[in-house]
Parts: sequence; structure tokens; C-alpha cells
Amino acid sequence: MGRQRRHPRSVLALACAGLLALTTACGQGTTQQAAAGSAPAADEAAAQIDKFLMAPKDAPHFSADPVAAAKGPVTGRDISLPYTKVLPLPDGPIGDPNKTYTFCFSQALTGSTWAVAQQESVMMEAAKHPNVKLLTYNTNNDPLKQVADLESCAAQKADAFLIWPYSVEPLTPEIEKLTKSGAVVVGMERTVATDQYSTWIYLDHDKATSDMADAIGKKLGGKGTIVETDGAIGSSPQILWRTLLAKHLKEKYPDIKVEYSAATDYSRGQGYKVALDYLQSHQGQQIDGWFTQYSEIGFGVAQALKDYKRSDIPHFTVVDGDVAVQAAIDGTFTAISPWSPVHADVAFRAAVYHLTDKEVPKQLALEQPPVITQESAAKELQLTWPG
Repeated sequence: MGRQRRHPRSVLALACAGLLALTTACGQGTTQQAAAGSAPAADEAAAQIDKFLMAPKDAPHFSADPVAAAKGPVTGRDISLPYTKVLPLPDGPIGDPNKTYTFCFSQALTGSTWAVAQQESVMMEAAKHPNVKLLTYNTNNDPLKQVADLESCAAQKADAFLIWPYSVEPLTPEIEKLTKSGAVVVGMERTVATDQYSTWIYLDHDKATSDMADAIGKKLGGKGTIVETDGAIGSSPQILWRTLLAKHLKEKYPDIKVEYSAATDYSRGQGYKVALDYLQSHQGQQIDGWFTQYSEIGFGVAQALKDYKRSDIPHFTVVDGDVAVQAAIDGTFTAISPWSPVHADVAFRAAVYHLTDKEVPKQLALEQPPVITQESAAKELQLTWPG
């Protein structure tokens, strides 16, 4: 890979000191509340993004190419898997047809349509292979439980681990430990501070944040104040969205100032609470736009804006799904950065490639679709995932 290793705890010390200086603590990756305030200097913060948190520039990129929809095994709703052509795999037994292969699928969140769609994507792929046993675990928003879940899988002699990590610091040493044990470890979307894994599936944070900066800049006419509401402190998307969006805004629209509300646990309820607190503060008097790191947070913020009679404020968010895209049609969201959860089937197939000694990239990236606006939302509603 040609990248210099750094100890994961020193990586996170940088993240905590530079990116998360406004939080009460970085802790062990659990959700903390961040105090409202201004961003650190964008160039200073950008320099502190660890190499491991983003896909290397030479990672192969793959675009979406949805197939015919099928019934999701959890929701019963139609869902189309957009990346079935990435690392293709025929239906039927994998590897030795007389052996049962155990896959451990560990997720970061619970009570989230994003997490459900991700789970359905891996279940739909696993169902095509009769000699596969799939163990599914959800952390209930607790990174230490995720570590315990992975230890439980290891005790059951799992052949492969498919991991969507809750946060960086607690999961980094566990992923390194599993890899050193000889297990196949494939991560997806969220990242950790190591390259000791089999394969990682990345989403394109740099393009997503650059496109969002353009959407904000154009709507605000290149100047004004935008409030950002973060997700869970210490998770890689929280670190990257906060840092890279500020960087791109500074470079492209230097007259736009970014302020921050308290952070959330990515939930609608927390979005509502922190937005009300911010609107009732002195800083809440001068707002030209609002950005939320997840559309579920965004719905809570939107309700607070409505209750506070500030619904005229343009609202930008991340993560599509049919409910969020419909909200763009209705005018609740000005722009949405698509952030698809329907990729765990790719992680499954990557693990199979490793188990059967097929060549597979160590890192691969899923291309970022364009920002969804009210003008494009009707078309995108036909293509997005249910959630």
C-alpha cells in the first residue's frame, strides 16, 4: 500500500485534539455531546485526517448498476442491490461444497433504516449460497458491545468477519487482533485507524463533502452562517464530514462561516433536542442554513425549525432512502448527499474471494452519486433504497 503506519491511539489523539476539541471528551468512542462553537481552521483540521480513514487514491472505484428489485428479508419491501457486478459470484455453494462457512456480520447502529437496508443486502447475498451460515449482530449503539460481539464470533470459529464499525478507537485494536489470528476481515463504509484487514469497502467522503459544499455555497450565495449537527463523536463519518466539509467550504466559499450545535447519536430525537437548544441560544439568532450529518438527525432538526417558526432556513443533509428523497420533493431538505447502505453484499463477496483464494483488492471505493435536489428528487425516488 505504500503507507506509513502510525499507532492507532496516536491517530485518535490527533483526531480528538484537532477535530473534536469542542467535545466534552473523545472517550472510548461512545456518543458524547459537543459544545456549540466554530470549526477549527479547515487547513489545520484537514491535515489531521489520518490516512486510514479515507480510501487511498489508487483504490479501484465502482459505480452503481442496480438490478431488478427483490423482497427484502427483514422489511418485505422491494430493494435493489446496486453493486452486484462488483466482485461477481455465481449462486450455489462456495469453496468446498461439503463445508459450512460461518460469516459474522457486525453492525454499528440499531433502530436505523440505514442499518436494516445494509443487513438486508448481506442476507440477500448469503441466501444464494446454501453452505453459508450468517451470524448477525447489532451493537445497540455501544462500541464495547461490538467488541464483545466480535469476540463471541471468534469463539464460534467464524471463517469471515464483515464489520461496520461503530467508532474508530475501540474497534481498531479488535480488527487488528482478528486479522492477526488469520481470520478474513472485511470492513465497510465506516473506517478504523489501521490497514490490518483483508479488504475494506469505502464510500467517497471527499467527493461527497465537496459536492455538498457546492450545494450550500450556491444556495447561500457564497456567504452567511451555516450550523452543522454531527452524528456520533469518534465515528469516522463524523470526523470526515466535519473536517472535509469545512475544508471545502473554506476553499470554495470563504465567506461562509460554519458553527456547530451539540452532537447527536444519529437519531431523530437527538436532532430535535440539540436543534431546539441551539435555536434558543444567542448563536441561534443568525442562521442562514443548517447541515445535518444524517437525514434521521435532519428530520428532528426540521421539526425543531418548524416548531420555532424557522422553516425558511435551507436544510442540507446526508443519506437518501425513499423517505428522505420524498422530503426533498416536499421541500424539507434543500439538498441530500446520497449515502447508500446497500453494499454489505459486496463485503460478503470480498470475503468469499479471500476464502477461496481469488484475487480481490485490499481497498475498493463505491463512486459517489450527485447531490439530490428538489429538481432531481422525483427521478431519484425511483432508484433509491427503502428507508
